[in-house]
Amino acid sequence: MTFTELLERILERVEGSIGIVIMGLDGLAIEHVQVPSKISLSERVALIATSHATLLRNTMRMASDTGVGLLNELTLMSDAFRLVVRLIGREYFIIIVLDPDGNIGRARFELRKAHLLLEKEFI
Repeated sequence: MTFTELLERILERVEGSIGIVIMGLDGLAIEHVQVPSKISLSERVALIATSHATLLRNTMRMASDTGVGLLNELTLMSDAFRLVVRLIGREYFIIIVLDPDGNIGRARFELRKAHLLLEKEFI
């Protein structure tokens, strides 16, 4: 299964999804997929994902500095979006962007499954 196929499958399974990106902590996207009916939000999804690379680096450093352990997942909620971020290895992450009413539980479950499939690719 290709990265694109995996991401498309996740978007199909998560109600309220807008887009999903596999990205490096350097801010470079490896692969991304948008829900076709929400393609007008594609620039915002790319910007959100890129901006969160910096947030993740800082959060990982804070977790290490304070001794709370390795960061695995981060969930953020705003008025406009719901974001679930799952780290893959030490240098990559997968982020799904949802509508405000999107199914966060299902998104977390699907990203956990994707993590298990992808971790050997990103070690």
